[in-house]
Amino acid sequence: MVMGASITTYPEILRGYELLLELMRRNKILNWNQLQQKTGLSSAALWRLRDGDAASLSLDELSRIALCRRHHAEHIALSIPLGNFLDKLGILPPHPELEIKRRECLELQQQLQQLNQEKETLRKDGLRLHSELQQQQLELTQEFRKSTFEKLQTLLVNYPSIDQMVKVKPELPAKNLLSSFTPLENLLKEWDYQPIGKPWEQVEYNPQIHQPDTGDIAESEMVYIRFIGYQHQGNILCPAKVSRTLPGAGK
Repeated sequence: MVMGASITTYPEILRGYELLLELMRRNKILNWNQLQQKTGLSSAALWRLRDGDAASLSLDELSRIALCRRHHAEHIALSIPLGNFLDKLGILPPHPELEIKRRECLELQQQLQQLNQEKETLRKDGLRLHSELQQQQLELTQEFRKSTFEKLQTLLVNYPSIDQMVKVKPELPAKNLLSSFTPLENLLKEWDYQPIGKPWEQVEYNPQIHQPDTGDIAESEMVYIRFIGYQHQGNILCPAKVSRTLPGAGK
């Protein structure tokens, strides 16, 4: 039994009765019989509760009315913390252990609220950082394209005209066109893209850096480089294409 409660007046009884009805309505408990079934209260305890004599009930009975026990989910009743329930009924038990539990409950609620706020803050920060990263990637991509275009601008501007000149004048010496490719050579140097071999150079076949035109070329066999390859900081970007013969020389 909850000790230390004062004599209950009629207005207090009425407020307690209305409070119970409101909590029952919120939890879809249609009548007092349903409340009794959910809480497992005796008929006598239920009548004392209805008559405003909640102070005469035991702490266990009040706990079953306010909130189910942890391991008896089928006894869910009014779904209100016990401390709040007792405060609303005007019951102030002097039980020190109950007061400690109530304070602990309030502290846990505050900690949970703070954790939820921190979680929401982290979520917003994550979305903001993701958006900023996407924006930075876009800006870097645009800057890279702009910088590359500027380095190749001369070649890109001249190439269509060179293509047209070759079609109109196929006899035009190729050496007159080689200077147009200087920007491309400069860009490869700036990126530190190193050529593998030289065109028509004779070298020993190395399967690590060469791509043969036939599958029967043995390692260290002498071959000619038909098309150079490229490497960057020790990584092979594309191997040099090699053959036993030079173009036009036959096989």
